[in-house]
Amino acid sequence: MQDKVNDIMKNEFNWEVPYESIPLPSEGVLYNPDLTLFNRQTLQIKAMTAKEEDILTSQAYIKDGTVIQKLISSCLVDKTFDVNDLIVGDRNALLVSVRITGYGSDYKMTHTCQHCSSKNSVVAQLSELGIKRLKDQPIEAGKNLFKYELPVTKKIVHYKFSTGHDENEEEITNKRRQQLGMQTPGKVTSFLERSIVSVDGITDKNKITHFIRNMPALDSRRLRIHMKENEPGIDMTWHYNCDNCRGENKIDLPLTSEFFWPST
Repeated sequence: MQDKVNDIMKNEFNWEVPYESIPLPSEGVLYNPDLTLFNRQTLQIKAMTAKEEDILTSQAYIKDGTVIQKLISSCLVDKTFDVNDLIVGDRNALLVSVRITGYGSDYKMTHTCQHCSSKNSVVAQLSELGIKRLKDQPIEAGKNLFKYELPVTKKIVHYKFSTGHDENEEEITNKRRQQLGMQTPGKVTSFLERSIVSVDGITDKNKITHFIRNMPALDSRRLRIHMKENEPGIDMTWHYNCDNCRGENKIDLPLTSEFFWPST
């Protein structure tokens, strides 16, 4: 079907939808060998078109939280895997590239200087964001599983990097908790519950949750820092000098609605 569309655009309108090969930050080393993602260095995407803008404005996709998944899936050339199989870092690399093909590299925002509180109009260049490669190696090739020794309790933790499936499962679980009037976990414990697979060989989820909620704060912090430093993906930080005081500022670029709907 896509080939037929391309033929019509080329033959009738003398224009072809551009395609690009996007580097995968993980280089595919942590995907199951049964997936075509295993050891993949790059994935090919087509540029955003009006069809993808329809996806972005679909109230049905927005309501059920699948708009990003649908967008990336529509632009991916390889349809042999589920977009939710991607770890978040690889997915974000595709997301940034898709955005660049649609609306260019400029990402405009307003930021308050951390030194003098002046408001600055900032234009980040998405094409200049760096790629964070996987630093640590999985415990076994083709497995999204890594090992870390906690500094205080000395427990050996096995953790994984989140995928779209993990995020969807967490969202469903939290909705059920809300319906039952149960309190949803905080940001820190929620992240750790999603990431930790075992503690000293214990894999029971209820026991792991109990450990997470009672683990020393230093263990929690060091593990999260370790994971952040080692997680492959796109470095979404941007530096600029304040127009007023010339102080250097660092921004974590937000993936808000403006990311796909630039004001100009």
